[in-house]
Amino acid sequence: MSMIGVSVASNKSLQLEATQEAYDRAIVKLNLLLIDDKTHEQAVRTKLFEVMDERNELGDYSTSDLHVMGKGIEKAVDDFLAGLNEQTIIA
Repeated sequence: MSMIGVSVASNKSLQLEATQEAYDRAIVKLNLLLIDDKTHEQAVRTKLFEVMDERNELGDYSTSDLHVMGKGIEKAVDDFLAGLNEQTIIA
């Protein structure tokens, strides 16, 4: 394998690891919410399984896709949780 091939493979490996860590943080956040608050248990469980499924498929994506996904997952979970908080305030 050429040096360029090694560099590309290494870059993807590093990006995959960083993206997995972002997904892990999102999963922990959802799990902690399930422990602390049962108000929206079903919705949070559904989101948790969705995030876990996405994490399990990360190896199928390109390096640039992984970068975008890693940046977006924590914001997506925060937006999801903010939406739950709004539902609670309205109810």
